[in-house]
Amino acid sequence: MSYRALLTAWIAASGFLLQAQEITFQATVDRNEIASGEPVKLSIELTNASAGGGMSTPDMGGLVVMQGPMESSNFSFINGRTSRSTTRTWHLTATAPGNYTIGPSTVRIGNSELKTVPITIKVSKGASGGTSNQAIDKAQQRDPNLFCTISLSKNKAFVGEQLVATYTLFSRYNSLQPKDYDLPKLNGFWAEEVDLGNTNWEAQLRTINGVQYRVAILKKQVLIPLRSGKLTVAPMTLNYMVNPSFFSSGTPVRIQSNAVDVNVAELPSGKPADFSGAVGDLRLQVTAPSGQVKANEAIDLSLTFSGRANLKLLDAPKLNLPPDFDSYDPKVSDKITVNGSGMSGSREYQYVIIPRHEGTYDLGSLTFSYFDPASGSYKELRSQPLSFSVGPGDAAAATTGGTSPKVDVQRLGSDIRYIRTGDLQLRPRGKFLYGSAAWILGMTLPPALLLLTFLWHRRREQRMGDAQGQRRRGADRVARKHLAAAQTALEKNDQGAFHDAVGKAMEGYFADKFNLGVAEVNAAMIQDKLGQMDQGRTAAEYIALINEAQMARFAPIVEKPSKQAYDEAVAIISRIESRYRK
Repeated sequence: MSYRALLTAWIAASGFLLQAQEITFQATVDRNEIASGEPVKLSIELTNASAGGGMSTPDMGGLVVMQGPMESSNFSFINGRTSRSTTRTWHLTATAPGNYTIGPSTVRIGNSELKTVPITIKVSKGASGGTSNQAIDKAQQRDPNLFCTISLSKNKAFVGEQLVATYTLFSRYNSLQPKDYDLPKLNGFWAEEVDLGNTNWEAQLRTINGVQYRVAILKKQVLIPLRSGKLTVAPMTLNYMVNPSFFSSGTPVRIQSNAVDVNVAELPSGKPADFSGAVGDLRLQVTAPSGQVKANEAIDLSLTFSGRANLKLLDAPKLNLPPDFDSYDPKVSDKITVNGSGMSGSREYQYVIIPRHEGTYDLGSLTFSYFDPASGSYKELRSQPLSFSVGPGDAAAATTGGTSPKVDVQRLGSDIRYIRTGDLQLRPRGKFLYGSAAWILGMTLPPALLLLTFLWHRRREQRMGDAQGQRRRGADRVARKHLAAAQTALEKNDQGAFHDAVGKAMEGYFADKFNLGVAEVNAAMIQDKLGQMDQGRTAAEYIALINEAQMARFAPIVEKPSKQAYDEAVAIISRIESRYRK
């Protein structure tokens, strides 16, 4: 036989032997019993055949794929026998105890279909450090590759006590591209956002039930319950594109976090009279000038609350001042930090108070009550006693600081406007709003109102910064307060109190209106300031009325009826206000 014939015969014999060898298709695992979080190796091998249609991926039965599939091929020629095989391998694990069944894999060889035998894996409870909390375990079971959880720093709190909510994302994907999200609804909470900066995936790795995840803190919030009962933080919904690339936008995945509940207890009974809702751990510092001050001289009184509490919900303390003191709404200065441990820092209230007359005034101690959730009791903060000795004022005394005057809340409406159903006037056909007077007015009125609002706000800021102007503009209000006291004394027929109140009203009004000290209010100064008004008639009446009040205060001499003196005082102040109102 020729060499070519021998070679042909050998090839034919080899093919016959190969076809005669047995074709096998089977699935195996390296062990059938594991603990929760441990890996198990699954291998599916096809021998002596070519998978023309490909092997199908079996149903893992709830097991989590840690790695794979990885495919390998093997070819051997031993003692004239040729064999080849193709193997696919997965590394699996389980997140919870139980029995898991790996389904069959199929492959088509010619006109026949081969299947592997199902495999059962028994999973026992793993070590105590293998799992985290129940919310993470449930979320991992829903989707072991990507899930989100919400956790609270505590599940029991008092009304007003702060707690921290953390929103955490766990991912096993190489890359994620966020699309949109629905924030959870917060019903019954005051919320403050915590600035987290840039989220770093690579620096945070965590193993959950034997599976490693990249972890990112999506957001943190400081929550303050506003009412008692069972309050719920609703789930958060997120949409991501998984593993986007240059050639693909990725696979859309929608996940939803868990909901968390907190049981909020009402504050215990026995609330102090000055309790205004402060909850936490607080300290009080009161700063005031020395006890020696002058009449009509502004006193800066500062109350600073510091500590870890619901500082942004604190109300301004009320000062119990004598009638001879004027006060303004406080200026509030915050140095508050909101971070992962909660809300802390300080809030300062800066009061401006003005004594109007000489004397010694003992204001006592300033008190403030708060609730301490750590001890479950109310605590009181108390300052050192405050006392001021007020001497005669001088020309240099003037109020300082700009504060907002008190403005009463006005009711804008008192009834319901019902739908009109009577003589309706419909718009004629062909008549359009565009180009009409109403359209032009609607286009021009909002910018005009915005400009006027800006000018008004700028003017208001200028007026608030003018301390002397504040005093001048408040002169009429202070005088009316003293005149009201005079009218009350008149009704009680208390002549001494009546003339004392009229004298304070006239002296204090003139001093405030022209930025003077009470000691400077004399006949010459009144003539100098009011001499040009009504050819000196108002100045003469003002001087006479002050002299009569002083005479009546120190001697039982009354030149005119008290009602007449009261009416003259009201009339004189009204004329001066009409002339010098600014």
